[in-house]
Amino acid sequence: MTVRPPTRRPEERFPGFLFTPANRPFTLILVVAVAVLAGYLLVGGDSGSTAAPSSTTVAGPATSTAETDSTAGTTQDATTTSPTVAQSGVTEAADIPLQGLALETVARGFTFPVYATSPPGDGRVFVVERAGLIRIVDPGGSVLPNPFLDISDRIDSASGIELGLLGLAFHPQYAANGRFFVYYSDLNADSVVAEFSTSADPNLADPDSEQEILFVDQVRLRHRGGMLLFGPDGYLYIGLGDGTDHNVNPQNLETLPGSILRIDIDGGDPYAIPATNPFASAEGRPEIWAYGFRNPWRFSIDPVSGRLYVGDVGEESWEEIDSVALSNSGSNFGWPLMEGSTCFTDAECGSRTDLVRPILQYPHEGDQCAVTGGYVYRGSAIPEMVGHYFYADWCAGWIHSFLYDGENVTLPQDWSVSIGTDHGSIASFGLDGAGELLVVTSDTGDIFRVVAAR
Repeated sequence: MTVRPPTRRPEERFPGFLFTPANRPFTLILVVAVAVLAGYLLVGGDSGSTAAPSSTTVAGPATSTAETDSTAGTTQDATTTSPTVAQSGVTEAADIPLQGLALETVARGFTFPVYATSPPGDGRVFVVERAGLIRIVDPGGSVLPNPFLDISDRIDSASGIELGLLGLAFHPQYAANGRFFVYYSDLNADSVVAEFSTSADPNLADPDSEQEILFVDQVRLRHRGGMLLFGPDGYLYIGLGDGTDHNVNPQNLETLPGSILRIDIDGGDPYAIPATNPFASAEGRPEIWAYGFRNPWRFSIDPVSGRLYVGDVGEESWEEIDSVALSNSGSNFGWPLMEGSTCFTDAECGSRTDLVRPILQYPHEGDQCAVTGGYVYRGSAIPEMVGHYFYADWCAGWIHSFLYDGENVTLPQDWSVSIGTDHGSIASFGLDGAGELLVVTSDTGDIFRVVAAR
């Protein structure tokens, strides 16, 4: 027997059945539910909660106090959410809201590491040990058994904690020419900037390829600086501390200590002076690009804003972060006339208009003792933090960040709750080949990467 399907009523065969008198109440409920769901999807979820700003103070006549920025929205707590997309300049937020930041282990077991970096696009991480070794962490996280470079036989790292192999910078065309530069204290405790070349094995440098680029005669054992980096102009920037002789060096344009130098390592033998250096054709050492520093232990250049950021270690009361546009060559950062924004050896320094005031300072209170300058984050893994500058304190172990637009410091954040402060003494930040932020702890011998906690 053939079974016929049941005959459907006309209102069941056509969409119009939704609006029959019997079904209108159900249709109205359905329309309202769809409208509510669509509105939620278009607007999105929670955009972030408010939180208290950090306790870090801001210094300088052209900066704000450490408060929330009313024009950019509320600051975000380090343990909950990040700044909003509008604050960071990112056009698209992450799928999962940022709850904080964390440290992901890259590698452990180093002996007093002081820096970590990578050539752009390179999956390896190069770790600088103060005793004179550079080691490689491969992309899989393993430390290669043979050091990339071992020059411990020509380095004094025993006479003081601020001596040794302190800096590393890869030539902008390193992938093609294999050239890189280091800063170290030689066996007489003098400062040397030298060039080396990679061997036929990309994981091994040639220790016999050394060419001395710059020599600085040093009298005392501290405040050596040591940071090296290439700017967007292709020139090599070199940070020198005052050599513990602040009465002679930082305000003296005839001596190199207490300055940041800029040289052209491609234009001369062993280098040339860029024509735009402020003292290239005037009184003073032509290598000097900026001066008046105590110990610019770590500094960086943000390629997007074209600004230099310096963590200058203080003397008695204040640690400071300084910043100027790269176009402002010849800037005097004030030491020892002032420490932070406070007059130090010059009681009338407040009336001087030629001194660069710090954009941020914090006091020697509690465990705070020495600033570690960092970087403006330009990576892709934490889009909410793009444009934020990160720095740390070597003794206290905290990591802080803020936004700076060239005039005002805003959104100061203390990441102590989510990151912690018990990971070791932060000697340096660095950037890996993808532009993600690295953290180096000298006492525990660890290398970390800053990651999002979502």
